[in-house]
Amino acid sequence: MKSETDNLKDILIQRELEIRLLKEKLDKYEAAASGATEGLWDWDFETNIAFVSKPWKAMLGINNDTPLDMTTFWDDLLHPEDRDRVVKNMNDYIRGQVPNYRQEFRLRHSNGSYRWILSKARVIRDNGGRALRLSGSHTDITQQKEAANAVKRSEEKYRNLFQNSLVAMFRSEASSGDIVEANEKSKELISYGAGVDDPNFYDILRDRDRKKFLNRLEENGTVDNLELQIITPGGKSRWVSCSAVLYAEDNIIECILKDITQTKENLLELQKVNFELDSFVYHASHDLRSPLRSILGLIDLYRIENNPSIREECIEKIEGSVKRLDDLVMELLSISRNDRVNDPYEEINLLLEINHSISSYYNATNTHGLQTRTKVIQPVAFKSDLTRVRIILNNLISNAIKYRSYDKDNHYIYVEAIVDEQALVLKVEDNGEGIESSKLPHIFDMFYRATEKSEGSGLGLYIVKKVADKLEANIEVKSEELEGTTFTVTIPNSLS
Repeated sequence: MKSETDNLKDILIQRELEIRLLKEKLDKYEAAASGATEGLWDWDFETNIAFVSKPWKAMLGINNDTPLDMTTFWDDLLHPEDRDRVVKNMNDYIRGQVPNYRQEFRLRHSNGSYRWILSKARVIRDNGGRALRLSGSHTDITQQKEAANAVKRSEEKYRNLFQNSLVAMFRSEASSGDIVEANEKSKELISYGAGVDDPNFYDILRDRDRKKFLNRLEENGTVDNLELQIITPGGKSRWVSCSAVLYAEDNIIECILKDITQTKENLLELQKVNFELDSFVYHASHDLRSPLRSILGLIDLYRIENNPSIREECIEKIEGSVKRLDDLVMELLSISRNDRVNDPYEEINLLLEINHSISSYYNATNTHGLQTRTKVIQPVAFKSDLTRVRIILNNLISNAIKYRSYDKDNHYIYVEAIVDEQALVLKVEDNGEGIESSKLPHIFDMFYRATEKSEGSGLGLYIVKKVADKLEANIEVKSEELEGTTFTVTIPNSLS
């Protein structure tokens, strides 16, 4: 019968055999995994001895002969931010509180840097469930982590660029047009957000623009700086320059919209100005030459005519032509001045100005039977550009007098001015010839004459509209042919 000492010897021999076999297995694995980024380790809890492979030490720059004390290992090598989490997870696994052990953490390299490690392990227990040892592997995943972090940083930069861009950027489904992602500028431009849950890009495009956009996208896969007109959910129209890329396999369109509304409006305004300039040159030349030709003809007649009465008539007609020329020049000067000059605002006595304007034109033409009525309510001062206010008064009152109806027994003009702190509401009403409904939309156009009886240049109401625009005033016109016309002009009061 073996003594207790012999039994202990047998146990020690058995343990040494197990350790030798384990080392042999580790050596074989090391040989097979040499050059790889995976290192093996084994921790015997009873002896607190750790076996680690050469690749394990190599990935941390540790000399192969350097021993490791597992009691200080975690404190020495683990990154401070990872330490508590890693220790807790390992202890929970050893105690059987979690079924598997797999962790990612940072270990300090001998050069002071930290390497990202993927650690996997399996616990070995005795028949009673007591943990005897822990065996596992470490894989250096630093490059993968850095690549993932680089992608993350890139995504964050893209996200910041996307959200903070000064142009509208969004992604929509190619098949339906539903917007799936949009930056703040898109929401501002397209005016969706509150009350609009499912915005759709196709729905805000005009029919012809939507067809043009989709056709070009289908043909080329891209759209570059295509001018489109969008109608926002609130009904507001805007011009945009659109660039887009189609990702057919993902059913996605990525779009960039730049608001060019102001540029487009400026272009349209420039085109309008150019048209008006061409029209102006043509009509001004015609209106200037017509009385000049008449004057030249009358001068020739005057030279050959001996009859005093005919010669006197020639002089009167020459005088009339000169006056028409002078009126035209004055109107042209008014247009030029309105565009160039801004006089200081001053307080205006509207009763005085209205009476002066009526008197100027009342005595200059046949006003037999014409009644004039005025009503001025000015409890507060009215402050504006006196020259421009006079232009509006003179043109509207002179038109009311000039185009009165001679067929009516009672023909009148009525001028009303009501002032408050916000505005002057000026009304000029007559019961004269009136204006055909078809001609009303054009009465403010340059050189437009609403009646064949007009002997003017067709610039009067054009000037009124230009002057009103400068004053930020609003003009309303109501007219019925043969019944009369009412102009209502609301001019802001610039008291402050």
